Amino acid sequence: MNTMDLLARLAPFIAIVLLIYGVMVYFERRRAVKKRVRETDTVIAARTTVLRKEEGSPLKERLLGWLSSSGQWALKDEAEASKVQMLLIQGGFRHPLAATIYYGIRAAVGLILPVPILMIALIKGKLNATYLILAFMMAGLGYVLPQFVMERVVRNRQERIDRALPDVIDLFTICLEAGLAMQATINRVAEEIRAVCYDLYQELQVAAGEMRAGLPRDQALRNMVQRTGVQSVRSLATLIIQSDKLGTSIAQALRVHADSTRVQRTLRAEEKAGKLPVKILIPLILCYFPVIFIVVVGPGVIQIIRNLLPSLAHR
Repeated sequence: MNTMDLLARLAPFIAIVLLIYGVMVYFERRRAVKKRVRETDTVIAARTTVLRKEEGSPLKERLLGWLSSSGQWALKDEAEASKVQMLLIQGGFRHPLAATIYYGIRAAVGLILPVPILMIALIKGKLNATYLILAFMMAGLGYVLPQFVMERVVRNRQERIDRALPDVIDLFTICLEAGLAMQATINRVAEEIRAVCYDLYQELQVAAGEMRAGLPRDQALRNMVQRTGVQSVRSLATLIIQSDKLGTSIAQALRVHADSTRVQRTLRAEEKAGKLPVKILIPLILCYFPVIFIVVVGPGVIQIIRNLLPSLAHR
């Protein structure tokens, strides 16, 4: 049997094998394309649902519009408006009219709180100076109270970001050492921490979106620092920018920075633990000591009164 006869006999078998392989590759690629299309449709549907939820009901939009128009008078100064807007962004409120809505809420609360005092005065028919002073005090409290609430919200959000940052830096280090680029690393880390720290997930998503839009990396990181107002995020952004400019290993620098961040977090926890005995003195003096004093001294006082009253009555 010569070579030509062997090739002639093997040719049908080789052709069938190649045909089967081609059909398998075709269906495998078709299955992969369908899977990617389904995943894309799922993402688009989820984003559409989120956008629909954010749109809100017409009543909510009407209420926000009324609050915005009520707060327009307080934002005549551009510097004050930008300062308030940045405070609201640090608190996680990114509505275009958030500043005017915030001042509208302050005005509305300032007008609502005095109403019960005035109603009580009108019902009793004693609308005197005392009730008017109380009404003015409640109005001032209502105007100032939203500011304290907003500062508390911002502080809590910054604390959540600060607590989650060391673990996020570890994820950055792992992704960079695995060979991912910085933008891909940000996207991957953001998806991983979505269920752990949603606030930092939002900030990383915004930073990644700015990079995709063409903004330089250092500017996107600086914007993230301004949106959070967290010192540890500022240190992280500065480290990445400096490592990028100097050409050093970002992964190694992040590993060292993660260790120092954990040490700082431990020191802050020890500082809070050290302040706890001093802070607990006020509720201890106001709440526990009077009760203990009554329980310990009360029976003796009762016995003294019982013994002294008859003698005083005979005199």
